[in-house]
Amino acid sequence: MALGKSHDMINMLLMPAALYFIPKEFYLPFTLGYLIGTFFLSPDLDLKHSKPSKRWGYLKVIWLPYQKKSKHRGLSHIPILGTLLRLFYLNLLAFILYFVVLGMLSQISLDKALFSFDFAGFWEKLASSPASFYFLLGLFVSEVFHVLLDVVFSLRRVL
Repeated sequence: MALGKSHDMINMLLMPAALYFIPKEFYLPFTLGYLIGTFFLSPDLDLKHSKPSKRWGYLKVIWLPYQKKSKHRGLSHIPILGTLLRLFYLNLLAFILYFVVLGMLSQISLDKALFSFDFAGFWEKLASSPASFYFLLGLFVSEVFHVLLDVVFSLRRVL
C-alpha cells in the first residue's frame, strides 16, 4: 500500500497531465476538484488515522460513521463509486444539518429567508453547470490515480 505522502506527491505530479485534456476555461473547477479529491476526499478517508482524515482537523469526527461502515479498500476504493459515496455522505450530513438548523430557528422565529431556501433547486442548478462537471471530473481523476497507485504498490509487493 502506498503511503499518504506518495499519494499526495504522485497525484500532484500527475495533475498537469490530466489538465492537458481539460478545456482551459475549466482549469479552475477541475483543479479545485482534483486538489480536494487528493487532500480531503481521498479514498483513504475510510481509515481513522489517515492523512486525509487528519486534514479535516476537528471536523474529522463527521467521518467516524463512514469509517465504521467502510472497510479499507472496500467500496471507497472503487473509482467513481467511492467518490459518489463520499459526496452522498457529505450531502446527507449537509441535508440533516440544514433541517436541524431550520428546526431550531423556527422555534425562535428568526429571518424567513432561510425557510424559503430551495435545497433541491440549489443542487439542481449546481448539477447543470458545466463547471460542476469539471469539478466532479477532478475528484474522479484524483481518485483513479490514487487507486492505480495502490494497485501498482500492491503488485510490486507481490512480485
